[in-house]
Amino acid sequence: MSQENLTLGAIYPDDMWIDYDINCTLDEFRRFLPDEVSMVSVRTHVPMEDSSLAFGIWLAENGDIEAAAARLMRLKPRIFAYYCTTASFVRGVAGDTALKKGVEEATGLPCTTSSSAIVNALHALGVTRVATASPYLEDVNQALNSYLAECDIEVVNSNALHFPQDHGLVPAATIREAAERSDVPGAEAILISCTGQKTADFIADLEQHIGKPVVTSNQATGWQALGMLGVEPRLPGRGALFGIPAGSTPAGRSCLSGA
Repeated sequence: MSQENLTLGAIYPDDMWIDYDINCTLDEFRRFLPDEVSMVSVRTHVPMEDSSLAFGIWLAENGDIEAAAARLMRLKPRIFAYYCTTASFVRGVAGDTALKKGVEEATGLPCTTSSSAIVNALHALGVTRVATASPYLEDVNQALNSYLAECDIEVVNSNALHFPQDHGLVPAATIREAAERSDVPGAEAILISCTGQKTADFIADLEQHIGKPVVTSNQATGWQALGMLGVEPRLPGRGALFGIPAGSTPAGRSCLSGA
């Protein structure tokens, strides 16, 4: 095998604080990457405040993301991914684009975000109507709906759990049950939003149970990163998305948030 650099630089906000919880989250990120892809990571500090819309905007704009990416450069990643859905969608498509551009200008390397990856994943699956599940407060949930609408994706039902803090500590069974309750006949797929959610173990089973694709923040981010690295997303048990090459958006489907 060639010595091509297949290293992903992952940037994520740390609202967990405890090493055990942080390691569980990093393990979840890696579950959507094959063995040949390495991951190096850096976290930004998150104060113990409620995860409101205003707080999400602060996360996006305080400069920590760009500074973290610049520090991670010493480990020589080839691309970057910002693993936080909220901070990348709270300012809409323009804000998501600005976040990616900030990382790219700070490092000289391409960057995707979880929100960009979700949109690209839904487009690749041919999905225009989704039901969503998330731990979000309602103002953040509405911002997600608006972001998706900018990208021609309609949210036909949502089940936001309205947890003010500790999104990275939500049990997998809790978010899966929220996803099942969100499903309605008009939804073409289920979106589980928030990179704190541990979904790798149940995506395939949930797809079989509801009979439609399931897209999650970490799944979509890994899938998008593999496309940027030129690696086929072929991991068993990771859902229908992992049978589709990243970048295979149907003709006529586009969004300014593309990677």
